[in-house]
Order: sequence, then C-alpha cells, then structure tokens
Amino acid sequence: MHAIEMKKILIVGASGLLGQKTADKLSGLFDVLALPKNGTNYYLDITNKDAVHSIFKEFNPDVVINCAAFTNVDKSEADKALTRDVNVKGLTNIISSLPLHSKIIHISTDYVFDGKYGNYKEDDMKSPLNYYGKTKLEADNLLMGSNCNYLIIRPNVLYSYDNVSYSNQNLSNNYSQHFLSWLTYSLFNEGEVRVVDDQISNPVYIPDLVDVIATSILVDYSGVSHYGSEDILSRYDFALKVCKVFGFDSGRILAIKSDELNQIALRPEKSSLNCSKISQELNIDLYSTDYSLNRIYSKK
Repeated sequence: MHAIEMKKILIVGASGLLGQKTADKLSGLFDVLALPKNGTNYYLDITNKDAVHSIFKEFNPDVVINCAAFTNVDKSEADKALTRDVNVKGLTNIISSLPLHSKIIHISTDYVFDGKYGNYKEDDMKSPLNYYGKTKLEADNLLMGSNCNYLIIRPNVLYSYDNVSYSNQNLSNNYSQHFLSWLTYSLFNEGEVRVVDDQISNPVYIPDLVDVIATSILVDYSGVSHYGSEDILSRYDFALKVCKVFGFDSGRILAIKSDELNQIALRPEKSSLNCSKISQELNIDLYSTDYSLNRIYSKK
C-alpha cells in the first residue's frame, strides 16, 4: 500500500473544474503535482515542448493525467491555430516527454461523434461536426497510434457543485462554460431561460468521473472508455430536473432548437455515450442525473 501511495501523479490542466477535483481527490492517495494552465504557484504551457520536457524530467511521473484542452467550441472555429496547438500539439509534447515507465490518462469528448444516432460505443464511427471535435479526434488517434500506455476517457456535459449559483452572484469565467453553472446563474438573474431540447447526452457529475480516474490508476486500467450517467436526456430535460431539485420555477425554462442560438460551430444532437464497457470492466455503477443533482443540492 505504501508503494501505491507514493506513486507520482502529474496533472496537466489543473485550473479547470475536472483538474481541480482530480487533484483534490488524488492528493490524499498519491504524490501529486497539479499544473494549472496558468496561476501563481505553477505554470506549464503544454504547447512549449522544452517546458513540458523539463517538468517531466524533473518530476518523473508514473501517471500523467491530461485535463488540458481548448474547449470553447465556438472560439475554436475562429482560432483554429490555437485550438490545434493546445489540443494536438500539446498532447504531442506530452507524449514525447513521457518517461518510458509512465502512463497517460487523456480526457477526450463526445464531440468526436456526429450525433446522428447516439448511444455511441468506443469503436463506433467518428465524424466530428466542429473544429474542436476534429482536434480532439486527432489527439485520440495520435495517442492510440503511439507506444504509450494510455487510457482515453470520453465524457460529455461535465458538471459539478462548484460555482453553482444560489443567489445573483457573479459567474466566474472559469466556469461559465459548464452548463449547470450557467443554468443556475441564469435562473437567478434572468426571467426566461432558453434551453435547447435537441442536444441529447448523458451528463457527467465530475466527482464521479474523478472516482473513475482514481480507480483506473489503482487497477492500471487502459484502453478507450466512455463514461456518463445512466440516463440519456436533453439539455432542456436536464434544466427541468435542476428546477425540480433546486426549487426554481420550471415554467421559466423555454425549449428551443439549436439553430435558434445562431452558434458559430455545429453541435452534435445525439451525443449520448454507451458506458457499459467501463461499468463492466471496472465493476462500477452508473448514476442517474436525479441522484447526482440531489447530491449537489445536499451540499448547499
């Protein structure tokens, strides 16, 4: 047990919600170095090959968890060079700097699929609709074609209890892209909240995903796996569940179609993921969105 506790874990992209929660969880189990994309304590630009190599050589990690990504889907269309630098070149630098004994856990996305059918399995056809998805698919293929020991996890619609609004507090830019944070903030600060009913997924409660990451390290789980909730629902249905649990008036939620948002990048409509593989192989439960939302509300 002592050897497991001393395993060295390097978390890249620890300034985001997933990276932060992963660092918090694993710090009690392993020797963890968490590197935000920016910050006062540590800094690592994964697009800088020399910087990545230096950190990896100094820390000599047993496991690298790559949570770093350019995830703003619309901005990805406008700044393709930066998006690819972070999502593809950054991973290239990590792979080239990875010690031979090390393993990489890479966070991918449901956006590698076109969303025509849903319930996607790991080996189903990939056909991303937007540039963000294309770079994430390129990164997946890059890692699968390498000689690394790897685990690729594809989640969708990440959410957590952090920065959930219980008042008209300002919403930090760090969390504005998380659907639950945006939704609760909007319900406190706007009259009518428009939510699409044609984007369907199985949302991921971040602490559950972090538990999966921890388990995968302990049992040295590798390959490609999908992870999400046991139920499949639209953003609109998700919003109605939030209203029910948090006590908002569901009548303020207006169902709209994605094309009414005039978003720059196309979104897959049915991007739900089949998670039976990871559930069976790791012997873990999948939870309902209702259960996860009630866990969040209990932290209020």
